Amino acid sequence: MENILLYIVIGAIVLAVVLGWNKPNKKAIPKPTAKPTTTTLDNVAPSKASLQKLTKKEIDNAAAAQGVKLDARETKAKMIDEFLKQSK
Repeated sequence: MENILLYIVIGAIVLAVVLGWNKPNKKAIPKPTAKPTTTTLDNVAPSKASLQKLTKKEIDNAAAAQGVKLDARETKAKMIDEFLKQSK
């Protein structure tokens, strides 16, 4: 009885090795990442309407490109007002 269990276990291991572990290794091909489409406002006086179309992160990036430091914890409206005030 013990020999039968031993043969079953050994057979299962051999079957797992042959069927599961004998597959060729496929190298992971990195998926291409989508480049974010951002509107750049470099060296251009931004309008309030153009800033309202952007996300807070994009507003912060546009401000940083013009040398303006914004507090990202503020609301979007306050960030826009501060950006316009500092960029003049």
